[in-house]
Amino acid sequence: MIEDMLRSLRPLYFSMPQWIRQAIGGMYRALPNRVRLGPDYRRFVELLEHSKCWSQTQAQAYQLEQLQLTIRSAYRDIPFYRKSFDSHGVRPEDLVALDDIRKFPFLSKQDVKDNLSEMTNPRIASWRWLATTTGGSTAEPMRFYQIRGVTRSKERAFIWDQWRRFGYEPGLPVAHLKGRSVGDPSKRIFWEYDAIQNFLEMDSHHLTWDNLPAYVDAIIEFNPLFIIGYVSSVYLLAMYMSVHPNPKFPKLRGVFFTSENLYPWQRQLFEKVFQCPLCSHYGHSEMVLLGAECPNDSQYHFYPEYGFLEVIGADGAAMTNPGEMGELVGTSFHNPLMPFIRYRTQDFGVVGRCICGCGTKYPMIERVEGRLQEYIVTGDGRLISICVMGAAHFDVLDNVYQLQYYQDTPGQLVCRIVPRGGFSESDKETIRKAIEAKVGQSTIVTVENVASIPRTADGKHRMMIQRISPDLIQPAHAADGESPVKL
Repeated sequence: MIEDMLRSLRPLYFSMPQWIRQAIGGMYRALPNRVRLGPDYRRFVELLEHSKCWSQTQAQAYQLEQLQLTIRSAYRDIPFYRKSFDSHGVRPEDLVALDDIRKFPFLSKQDVKDNLSEMTNPRIASWRWLATTTGGSTAEPMRFYQIRGVTRSKERAFIWDQWRRFGYEPGLPVAHLKGRSVGDPSKRIFWEYDAIQNFLEMDSHHLTWDNLPAYVDAIIEFNPLFIIGYVSSVYLLAMYMSVHPNPKFPKLRGVFFTSENLYPWQRQLFEKVFQCPLCSHYGHSEMVLLGAECPNDSQYHFYPEYGFLEVIGADGAAMTNPGEMGELVGTSFHNPLMPFIRYRTQDFGVVGRCICGCGTKYPMIERVEGRLQEYIVTGDGRLISICVMGAAHFDVLDNVYQLQYYQDTPGQLVCRIVPRGGFSESDKETIRKAIEAKVGQSTIVTVENVASIPRTADGKHRMMIQRISPDLIQPAHAADGESPVKL
């Protein structure tokens, strides 16, 4: 996969002048996906095309086959799993039906952090190892490994497959509102063109009420067919447009949301403002489970070809009836280097109805609970989604067990960390500077060592504890006689 091989050159590419990047990126985008993404991309595309015709029995047969391959490989090649299975009295041959997966032990984030050196497959050459760290809303940053040339090709095939249901094809113009620092804020330019993907990359750090007119004008000039972004970032744009509608705004074919849960009250605003189909999806850096809405139903359809989904109650029992809520637990497929087996995601979901007009027999989750959209309120009034503060941005967090942000005053942010062995005062200062670089100098950042971070009632760590009044976490401007929509 060329893209994996070129990852180390990304800093050099983004340091080039815009016109050079545009020329190089345009030529690169012209390469066929089978060349850019490798033969495994085509393999997964063909799998998805073939599986659309599967019955539920065929989908379950595929899942059982993949589970057995994963369990056998893990027991044979990976020391951590061999010890874990032996200590629980289970062996690969005990898995003869899908329900038998419940005989095997759970895997926690702490297990991964504590046993990384024993969780990889030595049979796979080290040049194929792709180091990754968790980001998003997780409160426990950790490092793990995926397979170069396979994992990201698989992810691209599945993500594009879900977006294609809404009319998307790679290369179509997209306005992308996520956490990349782009443009020149001193000149009120908060975006730049990415020729590789044909995206208008828009910096979500500067979505203030005063700056939003410039964002709207840039989107109008670019004329995208789709918007992709954090729910919280697109929500700020929609709030502004609900007060200041612009007839020149592009007629969108769809808005796709990443990294954050989409709530009904937000959906109502998006539908009113954008008047197009919406698609939220559930995924994570570990690439164990993937679910997405379809054009017919707002339930999350979890791909049975991607990984094996369980919904587990507080007592460890399976939740299978519609309306029951439990923790999403997943077993990964197609990663013999470092499989995740019965991995506790710390995300909670409500079991959905296994009926949809699209005709698929996918496992359904009605909604995902526990992914809280939080904002950091900076000293100069900007709102920064907590999703841009994930561990993927700070390598020094390898020495941190857990992390949580706390705020009760605009412009003051506390980062609480539970350090692990080897953590030093210089690490603390490095973390403080890295966070400050994200939020800006108008915000005072303090890093505190703590012994532990309490869990919520549902057993989940919250990455952000926000104590500022909701009245302050919103744009202060609105049309006469109207109140801004509250976050």
